[in-house]
This record gives sequence, structure tokens and C-alpha cells, in this order.
Amino acid sequence: MIRRNGMVRVRVLVLALLLLSVDSSIGLSSTIRRGAMSIPVSGEVAELQSAGGSLEIGYRLAFPQPHTHLYEVTLTIGRVGRGEIEVSMPTWTPGSYLQREFARHVQDFAASDGNGQPLSWTKSDKATWRVRSGASAGNLRTVKVFYRVYANELATQTSHLDADHAYFNGTSIFMYVVGAKDQPHRLKFEPPAGWQVTTPLGLAPDADGYFTAPNYDVLADSPTEIGTHRVLTFSVRNKVHRVSIYGRFNFDEKRLTDDLAKIVEENAKLFGNLPYEHYQFLIAVQPGVGGGTEHINSNISMTSPEAFASEAGYRRFLGLESHEFFHTWNVKRLRPVALGPFDYQRENYTRGLWVAEGITSYYGDLILRRAGMLGASEYLGGLSGLLAGYEGQPGRLKQSAEVSSFDTWIEQYRPDEHSVNTAMSYYTKGELLGLVFDLEIRSRTKGARSLDDVMRRLMENHGLPKPGFTDAQLKATFEEVAGGDLTDFWNRYVAGTEELDFDAWLRKVGLSLQKSWQPGTPYANSRQEKPGTLGIRFRPAAAQSDRVVISNVLAGLPGYEGGLNSGDELVSIDGLRIDAGNAARRINDLRAGQRVIVTVFRREQLRTFELTAAVKPFDRYQITELRDAGVEPVTLRRQWLAEK
Repeated sequence: MIRRNGMVRVRVLVLALLLLSVDSSIGLSSTIRRGAMSIPVSGEVAELQSAGGSLEIGYRLAFPQPHTHLYEVTLTIGRVGRGEIEVSMPTWTPGSYLQREFARHVQDFAASDGNGQPLSWTKSDKATWRVRSGASAGNLRTVKVFYRVYANELATQTSHLDADHAYFNGTSIFMYVVGAKDQPHRLKFEPPAGWQVTTPLGLAPDADGYFTAPNYDVLADSPTEIGTHRVLTFSVRNKVHRVSIYGRFNFDEKRLTDDLAKIVEENAKLFGNLPYEHYQFLIAVQPGVGGGTEHINSNISMTSPEAFASEAGYRRFLGLESHEFFHTWNVKRLRPVALGPFDYQRENYTRGLWVAEGITSYYGDLILRRAGMLGASEYLGGLSGLLAGYEGQPGRLKQSAEVSSFDTWIEQYRPDEHSVNTAMSYYTKGELLGLVFDLEIRSRTKGARSLDDVMRRLMENHGLPKPGFTDAQLKATFEEVAGGDLTDFWNRYVAGTEELDFDAWLRKVGLSLQKSWQPGTPYANSRQEKPGTLGIRFRPAAAQSDRVVISNVLAGLPGYEGGLNSGDELVSIDGLRIDAGNAARRINDLRAGQRVIVTVFRREQLRTFELTAAVKPFDRYQITELRDAGVEPVTLRRQWLAEK
């Protein structure tokens, strides 16, 4: 079930779920009844309720000296009825599965009572402060917590403040009252003169200048831009959509809003409605930034000014927006059961991120195709490149989609030079599984059903306010829609690492996957010889440097087996000097079976290796139409690609 009556409705839907997030180490002392469901409540929550009822929680956010990168947060907690109260800073942010330790940027922590008198406090762990309030059940008091947060990282998951603007991601700024995340949270901004506030918390503040979130989860899930940024608006299905743009933006504004509106409408067609009262696109256009993060009724995306300088760059930007907007359903309202409600202090493990992120990636470009913003040949060209990159990574045979999802906390955001050999991103593997499932379901049902039906059925059966889907429920839903058992497929390709035959699935829709070498590759057209490879990737040692350093050594190929290491500086091949200008040509000129002497510097010592080049893996993938495809596969293809 999807929220239908705005932010107040979210509170009703999520309230029961949020109570499940209480730290089990505190112990249980009471139970709250929600219909037929009994939800245990921690001793701390029970004590808060019995000692004065609901707390009154409000924040003031100020930054009187933006150039210092310091936010000033005042958290006021009213109706406190216990002697001690704890506040915690999240250690991670939903949508980005890495322990970011936001408390490391907190400084100048102080506590006082309602009269401004200091209160004593101690830290109980790395991200939790315990304040002695002096209150009791018969003596309710107010506690004020003040702290500053250093914010100088312009990224979607963090916060940034300088003389030009303020952007924040809520988990990196706002502490929460332990045991009271489910209660309403009010927020008032105190920006510099002339700066406007654009926040998904509301189109405007109330008469007192406050925005209200029904709970901490919504407050933390509402990224906000404050400054002199541009704001565009458009409507889809009578819902207001705002676009805030920070940075150098020289582009057709109407084209941008028209294209975003098409993305919104295509998603509404798929899921049947828009589950919010208003939506906020936050866009930062700055050099050297990129990426996006989804939120309950907004998303934040960052891109360089060059993204709008070409049609290809603009389409990539729209692909990012399409991906993040699809998350409005997949992740924000439909998620693996382990991801809700959130525990902000420790890892939340799930094997389903290949669905949450990977299938979202699959729909990112497919939605653009359905909306007419991406041609069928362009879509298939992008898919071809994705397949080539996937099959060029040895880690695909080492790590399954489920394991990649589970291990995200230690791998996805911390890749190293060896990750290419041992890991496979759940974004990529999930996107390709989405493709294969979609084509398999269309073929099995002769076009009557597709992956769309899986997503709709998951939403209906497991979306909020329901707690989400388990691994077994996910598999069962795919089987219900496909009309048959998928255990063998699941074990081999989802839980396992068996190689996928993409050509076999593409043939179900009248297409074929052709593999070859890039045009101009030496020996590519020879009948006697084949292109060779050492299985190394390289990069310049530093900006504006002629030196070349090995960045990756691919497992199973000559460089790996022969002893080359990442970090080795390439000096020569067969006595010919290697530099940034000729490295690609020298390595691409190799012939399969050719024996070469490779010289490198390793920690300032000269080393020599004798290697024999292997056959170079195909690096040019093309998806083409089958000339002899029957009527049914062609019909399925036209349905899949929305061809008229």
C-alpha cells in the first residue's frame, strides 16, 4: 500500500515499523498493540511514554558564518520526564551502505535546561551523548542540545556549506533522541539574508516558520538546498514538482522540466499513481562531482557542467534522474525487510540490493526508452556496452548478486586494485538479472506479463506499510508472475556465479549478441593471428606525467600469472620505452602467443618479466536483429522496447 494523503499519512503508515528499530540490547519491558500485531517496545521508549507522554522535539538550523563550513544546530526536547536522555548521530545514511561516521564532524557539544543553565553530559559511545536532565515523571523539564557540524564535502550523502550555498543530507546534520524517532520533529531554518530554502519537507513553512516531519526518518530523509539557487516547477497528475539547481547551469529550462515530467509520467503509468503530495529534484551542477541518492519525496543528483554540453552527456544525466526517481517506489516504499525500519548505528544487512539498486538501474534507461527520450538503437547500444564491461570483469565468477548485496558494507564503496578479480557490483549484476528476468517472463507468458508485473505485485503485497519482502517472498513473486518454478535459475545465477548466456535470452525477442574486437585492433581480421593481451590496465602515474603505472592485473591472464603487480611503473616492452603517449598503442599491438620482455620499476627497483601474450578477450559487443526471427519474438521485442 502506498501513501495517499501526504506526510501525515506517512506517519501513520511508518509508525509501527519505526518502533522495531529500537536497540535490542536495552531490553524489553512493554508491548504496544497495533491491530492484531504486537510490537515490543524498549525499556527506554516505555519510560519516555510513562514519564510525561510524548516529547516535543524541535530543531533550529543556523549558519551565521557560512564561509567557516559550520552548521549550528539547536535541538530542543520538551516534556522530558526522566533523569537522563540520550541523543545520537547516525553513522550511515540510507541509500549509501557505508559507515560514514558522521559524528567525526561534530564539535562544541553543549547541553542546557529551559532556563539556559548548563546540564552535565557524557559520551556513552562514538556517536551518542547522555545528558543529565534533572527531570522526573512529576517534574517535566526542557533539555536543549547545541552543537556545530563541519560540512565541507560536496557529495550527495554528506553536507556542504560555504559562502555560496548550504546543502545538507539530514543524517549528517541532525542527532535524534534515542527512543523517540517515531515522534513528530519540527525544523526551523535561520539562513542569511537573501537566501531561500528549498526542502521536500514542505512547499512552505507554517505560520511560526517551522517545517514538520512526522518522524525522524522523514526529517533525515529530506535533503535541502539553501541559497540563491534557481527553482523551476512543473506539474504531473496535479502534483507539484520543484527543481532546484545550484551552480553553473546554461541549458533550456523548459526542455529539462518537460523531460523530467516525462520520466515522472512513465513511472506513474507503471505503478498506477504518484505516492506523494509534492516532489523535489535537487541538482548540483559543479566541477568534479557526480552521483545521486534517493529520498522519500525527493532526490539529490550532482553532475558537472559538461553534462549539458552534448546530447550524450544530457542523456546520461537523464538516466541518473530516471534511476533516482524510480527509487520513489523501489527502495523508498518497497524494500528488503532488513532495510526498514533503519538502525542508524550499525550495518543493516540484506541480500536484496541487486533488486533495490540493480533492477532500478535496469529501469533507469528503459523508462527513458518508453518516454521516447532514448532511441531503440541507442538503448541497445548502451546495453551492449554494459555486457562488455560485465564480461570483462573476472569478479563476476567469484561473487554472486546476493553476496555482493550482503557485503556492500565492506566492498561496494571501498574498491581496491584487486576488486576487479573478486567482486561484482550488485548494480551491474542486478541490472543484467533484471534484463534476463524481464525477457524470460515475456517469453514464458507470450507477452502477457513482464518484470513490470513483478514490481507491481511486490508493491501490492510487500510495500509500505507492510514491512518489506524476505528473500523467499521475493523469489515466490518472480515465480508467480513467470508461472513456474525458478529454483534452478535462482541457485545458478542469483545465489550462484554461473555464467549467463545473454545471447540465448536476447534470441527470445529476436535479437542476437555479436562479439568482436574494436575496429583497428591489430590482427583482428587476420586468419592466422589473433590480438594479444597481458591482462593489465594502466593509468598515468600523476596528472601531466609521462610515467605509466599498472592499476589492475586481471586474474587468469599472463600479467597476473607471470608476476606483474598493480602499482608497478611500466618502463618498457621488448626494450621499447613506455610512456603515457604510447602505452595504449604498444600494448594493443601485441599478438596472441607473442613472447615479450616487460620491464617495470617496483618500489624503485628495476624488475624484468618474460611473458607470453594470451588471446585478447572480445571487447566490442553489438546487439543486432535476427534476420530469421519469427513473429512471436519480434512482437515481444516491440513490446519490450516500446516500438510502434
